[in-house]
Amino acid sequence: MDTMLSKALREFTTGPLNQLIVNLGGQDGDQWEQQLKQFLRKEPCWTNGQVTQVAEPKPTPSILELVSTIVVNATTGKLVAKEKFVRDTGRKAKVKISYLGDNFTSWFLNGDGKTEDSISEQTLRYHKLRQSSVDGPIIAELGGAEKSETTLSEMFSLMEKQGKGEDGVLLNNGYANIFYIKDDAGVLRAVRVRWRGGGWLVCASSVEGPRRWDDGDQVFSRNSVLESSEPSAPAQA
Repeated sequence: MDTMLSKALREFTTGPLNQLIVNLGGQDGDQWEQQLKQFLRKEPCWTNGQVTQVAEPKPTPSILELVSTIVVNATTGKLVAKEKFVRDTGRKAKVKISYLGDNFTSWFLNGDGKTEDSISEQTLRYHKLRQSSVDGPIIAELGGAEKSETTLSEMFSLMEKQGKGEDGVLLNNGYANIFYIKDDAGVLRAVRVRWRGGGWLVCASSVEGPRRWDDGDQVFSRNSVLESSEPSAPAQA
């Protein structure tokens, strides 16, 4: 048995292995090295003397199209959510709000409600959804939770500029405007603002929930990694 094994090893060492070493050091050495590594990984390699090209993995298609940016002016005082987000569609209402969802009320308005400190001037980026999606892939494409996060102050500033449903950065055609905002307990939530019934509907949902946003909805972020060739919109007066 030892004699047979020794003979086989000698034949391999002086034959195929020696030829492999020669090929690796030859003009086509890079190809031989590539195919050897694929062979050791049990991947397809040489086929009829031709190199089997390994298909490059297809990039994941983008689900967001960055439209442009909007500059939101600094605020001088704190935002008290319970004072700003009040259901009122009367003629004197500066920001007409026709509905406040149960989750938004529970997470942002319960008890004393959420209070935010004043903010410096901020640049928000807004993106159009190319396809229906849950929150996870959207947040990931924006660069993660930290880059996607915005504030109630920024969202309300935009609502004030379109308080009666006027045209502006916020969609007013029934599609959702989505903001990722931390609630009073510091948990990141998906807050949506939608114009309907003569006022803004303000609702919130878990970013880990099954809710899917529609293609055509609009997503806002403060520090998205995406880039746009569009000029920035002017600062909010």
